[in-house]
Amino acid sequence: TVIPTMAGEVPTVFDVLKPAALLSSLAAFKFWDASTWTPLQYLSWCTVIVLGLEIVAWLVSNIPKLFNTVILPKRGSHLDVLTSKDIAFICWNKFCTAVFTYHALRFCWYSKTVKWGLDELTLLNTVVALGGLFVVYDFFYHIFHRALHLRSVYKYVHKHHHNQHAPSRGTADAVNVHPFEFVCGEYCHLLAIFLVPCHIMTAALFVVGGGVVASLNHTRFNVSLLNVFDVKFHDQHHVVPTVNYGQYIMLWDYVFGTYHEYPHEKLKGQ
Repeated sequence: TVIPTMAGEVPTVFDVLKPAALLSSLAAFKFWDASTWTPLQYLSWCTVIVLGLEIVAWLVSNIPKLFNTVILPKRGSHLDVLTSKDIAFICWNKFCTAVFTYHALRFCWYSKTVKWGLDELTLLNTVVALGGLFVVYDFFYHIFHRALHLRSVYKYVHKHHHNQHAPSRGTADAVNVHPFEFVCGEYCHLLAIFLVPCHIMTAALFVVGGGVVASLNHTRFNVSLLNVFDVKFHDQHHVVPTVNYGQYIMLWDYVFGTYHEYPHEKLKGQ
């Protein structure tokens, strides 16, 4: 993108931020090809994605309060103060989300199994595909998550996440994991999209909805949906780490015999 300036002058940051320059940059933006991006576009991309995460974090932490949602009791020690390592992991993983989002959109742009046209919307590539995406994702995530609990690797990766026995911060507690774990978990979404033909709207709802659900899983809100998703499922995992390995649903925990019901007597009097 060429930014108009006086003859012989080098564009300054103020020239780049002028409305005309911003519009010109946006018009030339190819979200599927980062090799064509300008430094401003790189910065803008990361800013928009991280800002989106912060908006989701705020909504997850505040919307349930409007409905007087029951608060789950803390059944383990709460990590009251985040360490410098916690903060570093949280910040790095949020940045990694911007990289993942680019790769996801790039894949969807070039994939022959992801439809983009409004006239290509069908029941199969929307409703059916959305369910399929969560089922396929959690199959691979269940196996990966269970492997992280093997004694030989647990202390090197997943133990960091389990320093928090009673998640409460939503997104912050959800992404407070070892970077290796976070990247693998994120790209399981891309693997699911690769395996399940869908519409771009379905893929977007899957990724964004997954982020909302993962954040809710790390709050104290007693939120559930048709007994398919329930915050109590994952809360039970933080109390008893060898059960309920699924991220979104408990299907594969039922199949592999690792499902453990939340003790409902703990909710009495809440």
